[in-house]
Formats: sequence, structure tokens, C-alpha cells
Amino acid sequence: MSDEIETKLNELKINSMYVGALSNISMEALLQFNIPGDRYAVSSIRLFLGKYHALPCLLTCMSGTERKLLHVTTILEYLCNEFKHDLNTDLITGNYNSQTNQMDISARFCDLTNGIMLEFQDIYLNPGVLNPNQLKADKSDDGFSIAQTITIYYLPHQMTSVSELCKSFYKMTVLSPEPSITFTLHMVCRNQGGYYLSCITIKKPLITDLALYYGNDFVSVHEKIIKSLNTLENKGIVLLHGIPGSGKTHYIRYLIHEIQGKTLIYVPPDMAKEISSPDFLPFLMQYPDSILIIEDAENIIKDRNESSFPSQAVANLLNLSDGLLGDAMHQQIVATFNCDLTTIDPALLRKGRLIANYEFNKLDLENSKILSEKLGFGTKNVTEPMTLAEIYNQND
Repeated sequence: MSDEIETKLNELKINSMYVGALSNISMEALLQFNIPGDRYAVSSIRLFLGKYHALPCLLTCMSGTERKLLHVTTILEYLCNEFKHDLNTDLITGNYNSQTNQMDISARFCDLTNGIMLEFQDIYLNPGVLNPNQLKADKSDDGFSIAQTITIYYLPHQMTSVSELCKSFYKMTVLSPEPSITFTLHMVCRNQGGYYLSCITIKKPLITDLALYYGNDFVSVHEKIIKSLNTLENKGIVLLHGIPGSGKTHYIRYLIHEIQGKTLIYVPPDMAKEISSPDFLPFLMQYPDSILIIEDAENIIKDRNESSFPSQAVANLLNLSDGLLGDAMHQQIVATFNCDLTTIDPALLRKGRLIANYEFNKLDLENSKILSEKLGFGTKNVTEPMTLAEIYNQND
């Protein structure tokens, strides 16, 4: 054993009472030590034994915890800066990539020379991640080198340091996208035979905090909407309006995944006028206790007193939401529109009929910055209140 290693071992002062201490066993015996369950050609534990004459304690940090993926490059930079670690001393395992003419590193073993060794296992390149911490990508296509697991081998007196080390690692992460959640929505269509429903698949958007996306005052409104729409044999209407790009459709996509046990019937903008058709109500009667979602409903909810040719659509909506037909069918309506609230028929706003009425607008400057940062855009381009569409499409 070299003088330098001997000095290091003396500095570490391994407690002879430590159950893993093997200071009286020769190097030859250590290297023949049986390690059950070893997965690798070069045993990590044998390396630790050879260096520190003791079996290590183990702590495991894993990707996938709360969707966090451990970024190898950032963690290695941290080890170099904080522990003066020399990457050229690492034990590396990899595969030759004939397309890039480079080695793809699959595992890495580091010794911090203080009674702590780290093994980066199952390293792979992942381009499909979110980057809220603004870490530097490893590849030009935003590929990040991810370790599936980092196993920390250590001597007992380093337990506190190792716990803090692992805690630091979980700050050096990118995020895996939220698992894709889809929902089947029933869209109204028409052919020569009449109206029918066609199934379309809707993916749930990533909204982790409604207050962040729509403001604090919207949270209680959402809770009221959900409570009513999830109540069987209920009726009423929800009016969602505001400037284009403010997130009405985005919220609808989120909302439909929160409703259980009801058929959701989507009326696309080009079919909205069909609500005034004499054949439409008999068609809807086939689907009691359902929810009707009407997008861009401006033309069918305008004040009847302001029109020379009042639309039958308003009367049908009133009947469905709070009339005799509503009592029989228990259908609820969610309508979105961009026009001013003062232009719609006041009967739609009547108490007992109206579940909720909410105006979407731009996010204030602070929330715009927070959301932009969370989505990985940073805050450089956020200098004033922004709509959701403006925040999401900063690169366009």
C-alpha cells in the first residue's frame, strides 16, 4: 500500500468497532471476499474494500423520484468544485457508438478520497425532458445525460455528509414529462341520417397549480365548478369568457379529466348553431345526466332583446339548464366565448341557473415570470402581464 493511501486511511480513523471494518484482513483475502449479488465485472464493493479496508454503508439516489431525473454532468461539476474531484481518476464503463464515433458512458465510479465513493449506474441520454432549473444540456438537441441510480458507498462517520450530498443531487435534476393522460370526449357530428357522437381523445395538460396558471381567485371558482359537475342529476350552466389566448380551452382540457361518471358531449364551434335546430333537443334526450361543452358560443348566447331575429338557441339553453327539460334530463352546460359579458342574454346569468361565471385574463407580471421559469423559458422575455398563449409560445 502506498504511503499516500496509508496516510489517507490514518486520517479517516476507521472505528475498529464498526461492523464492516476489516483492517486485519490481508489485501489478498479482501480481493477474494465473496460479495453476493454483484452485477458488475469490477465489484464496486471490492474497490471500496481495497481502498478503505471496510465494507461500505450504502445510500441510493434514484431518478424518477417525483419525476426528477439526476443530471450526471451537473453533478460531476459539483463534485469537482466542492470536493476538488479529478474526473480523470474515475473508473468508466461504456459502449462504442459507431454513429458518433464516441463512447457512450453507461456507468461511472468516483472516489472522493474521504471515505465516500459514488457509482453512477445506467447512464443514458434523454432529450425529452423539462428543464425548470435551466441546466446546460449535453447535446445540441437538448439531450441530457441521466443516471438512473447513484449509489453512494461510505464509512459510518460520513453519514451526515452523505445525506446532504444526496439532498444536493436532487436539486441538480431535470423533470420527466407528466405521464400522458387521455380522455375520450364525444363530439357532435351530423350526416344525412341526423346527429351522432364521434369519440375524440383529449390529452390532459400539465397544470400542477391552478393559481399559478389562472390566478388565486380562480381556485375557489374551479372547486365550485367541479363540485357541481360531479354531482349526479344536477343542472345549470358555466360561463367561461375572456380575451383570446387567456387559457379557456386549456382549462377545458384540464376540466374534463376531473369529471367522473358523466358523458361529456362536445359541440364544436361550427356546430354551435345546431342547438337552435328542432332536431337537436330530441337527440340530446338520448344522453341524460350528461355535460354539454360549447366552444365559441358567442352567436348562440347573445341577448335576444338586441336581435331582430332572436335565436331559438338561447331558449333551448335556458330550457336545458333550468327549465322543465332540465328537470327531466339533468344536463349541464359549459360554454366559452370571447365577447363582452354585457352582450349575452341576461337570463343566462339568473341565480339558480348559473353555476359559475368567470372572466379569464392575462396573468400578472409576477405569475407570468414564475410560470415562464417553470416551463423552462426563463424570465428574460417577460416584461409585462402575459396570456397563457404568449407564455407558452415565446419561441415562435
